[in-house]
Amino acid sequence: MPLNAPDLLTRLSSARSTGQVEAIMAGLPIVPPEQYQWLSDTERAGRWQPGNLHWVPVGRDRGNGGRIKLAGEPMNPLAERLVNGMEALIELARLRELAKNRAAVMPATPREAVLRYFGFPRLDQIERLDDDERKAKSALADKVRKDLSIKLDFEKKSKQFAVTVRDHGMGQTPENVHRTLLSLGRTEKADKPYLIGVFGQGGSSAFSIAKYSVVISRRANDIRKQGEGAGVGWSIVREIQPKGRRDPYFAYLAAAEDGGVPTIAEAHAEKFGQGAHFCHIAYDFGASESSIARLMYQSLNHVLFNPVMPYELYALKDTADPMKGTAQRLALRVRRFGPAALDKSFTQLPVV
Repeated sequence: MPLNAPDLLTRLSSARSTGQVEAIMAGLPIVPPEQYQWLSDTERAGRWQPGNLHWVPVGRDRGNGGRIKLAGEPMNPLAERLVNGMEALIELARLRELAKNRAAVMPATPREAVLRYFGFPRLDQIERLDDDERKAKSALADKVRKDLSIKLDFEKKSKQFAVTVRDHGMGQTPENVHRTLLSLGRTEKADKPYLIGVFGQGGSSAFSIAKYSVVISRRANDIRKQGEGAGVGWSIVREIQPKGRRDPYFAYLAAAEDGGVPTIAEAHAEKFGQGAHFCHIAYDFGASESSIARLMYQSLNHVLFNPVMPYELYALKDTADPMKGTAQRLALRVRRFGPAALDKSFTQLPVV
């Protein structure tokens, strides 16, 4: 399959199993890792073969294995991915604001940014507003959550989970994907107090819990600078265990010797729209299909207790659960049933 095949983007974005990913890779001109290894910024084992794809370490750091395997629980990296999606939506709004007024003062916090750009306050505070204002603010929040989603799929044949986090935010140009979405410990957020994360690390831990990860991104057209690519940048991430060594690392498919990712031309990119797509395939939750589908709602609402923005969860079904965090759910319960709804009595016990 040529790198400019018109159906490549469709196959990448719809892949949900290791079999589908491996079928895609089987048709691509990929140099095996034993023939080319990135050892450091200046040292390689093997020669770069122009026109082919090569495995390059995530963050262009050959020793990334220990850093990427930092996730304590499988849900944590997914929460980080969702936070990244929220930031992508906020940054898109900020860049559009600057396009209209270069002197616009940046928001001081993420919540201030959400209030300014999307019109709603903290999600748990919405439940404390009077009826008319609560309905108006809830409608604004519900509109925004459609631009960020997490979807759980399960293939019964292979008994594999796939988790896809999709945002319709700012996106990255193909030339910049390896410097941002596939970087490690690198940040462009340190001078932006209206964004949430800063270290550029957490979401990458999802690579270690999946066998393959498909990464796709496209920059929003209205914020692209002159000369920046209008197509889609993409890659596939996997763990590599070098023969005769004890230090596995995580690598992605690169099309350029500096680590740049393959590109799908603008003519084939329109169906994708804008934003970022992360699909983590054969994701190891360490539990059965039914329990994950049942617990994902509670787990993500717990981890993102009071998120700055809502999102949608598709847990093995075609209808979305609106995700607003446990803080909002508690506030909703208090509004409907009063403070007594949170009371819990305990039997008196003697102190020994």
